[in-house]
Amino acid sequence: MFELIKKYYRMGIYTDKDLETFVGAGQLTREQADEIREAK
Repeated sequence: MFELIKKYYRMGIYTDKDLETFVGAGQLTREQADEIREAK
């Protein structure tokens, strides 16, 4: 799931708000969300 979310974030399909939703839902850890943001 992490790689898919990361790919979609880079494509602009997911936003920072979406990443927070994934963290809240337990689909990503806070560290993974931060990693995705830094990679953009």
